[in-house]
Amino acid sequence: MIRDELSILVVDDMKFSCEFIRRALTKEGYTSIEVVNNALDALKHIKKSPYDVVLADWLMPEMDGLEMAQKIRQLDEERNHYTGIVLLTAKDDINSIRQAFDEGVDDYIVKPPNQIELAARVYSAGRVATMQNNLLDTAYSLRKNFYLKCTVDRVTGLGRMADTQKRLDAFLRQSLSRDGATCCAVLRINNFKQIASEHNKEVQEQLLSSVSRRICRQVRPMDLVGYINPGEFLIAMHYPNMEDASCRNFKRILHDVNHRSYKTAHGFLNLQCAMAMTAIDKNKPVSDVKELIYNTRQKLKQSGEMGYEEVVN
Repeated sequence: MIRDELSILVVDDMKFSCEFIRRALTKEGYTSIEVVNNALDALKHIKKSPYDVVLADWLMPEMDGLEMAQKIRQLDEERNHYTGIVLLTAKDDINSIRQAFDEGVDDYIVKPPNQIELAARVYSAGRVATMQNNLLDTAYSLRKNFYLKCTVDRVTGLGRMADTQKRLDAFLRQSLSRDGATCCAVLRINNFKQIASEHNKEVQEQLLSSVSRRICRQVRPMDLVGYINPGEFLIAMHYPNMEDASCRNFKRILHDVNHRSYKTAHGFLNLQCAMAMTAIDKNKPVSDVKELIYNTRQKLKQSGEMGYEEVVN
């Protein structure tokens, strides 16, 4: 990645701060830098054309950097893009930092920024964005080729139950042959029937398409994702051993699906999703994939007791 190829948007309500950042980055070799003084103008720019990196102050009037980051992630989702987001902040406590990362921020810099550190962190965010966008392009191409070779769901772009079972069987055989473990999870949109009764087909399809994209952005290219029943997705991940096969990665997916609202023709809607998982290896085998999927789906009945932020194991 070459610095002068990186597009950067600087957002800060303090003009002297914007000018300092612009000059500092220019000295380090960055040439494509735009500056705006509030988050609303920044979003207008981003809607017109995506950026590689957005460097923004956390505390700004009208809309702060954290809320802007959430809206950027929404825009990214809609157009299959990834923006590196770095916040400038005087906050350095653990809770604030954790909140920022939970909302999709890639990095933060404590104010006032050092010129060398500033340039290095912008470069790092740009590198992450470049890799993510390359992966998104590759995944899109793979899914496009996949559509031509198997029966898939038109809306989500994922294999339906029969195809998912076939691929899961091959996935398990390969995983066990490598002495590894497989985690099979089912994510269910618990309020999907209610949404279907209140909204038309267009809204339902927009929601399913968005959920599919969110899940696919959270998994590795070699992981398996399928659409097995109305409002139900299957996710399978390989791990080197059973000790690594935990709920952690699936909790991240569940949080991402539940946490942010979805833009539809009816407006923004929220989903209530639950997830259950089953981990297997050669010491804990399963007779066939139908049994594995059935047993995992049965665990979803416990989700109401544990809440929508927990993955039933």
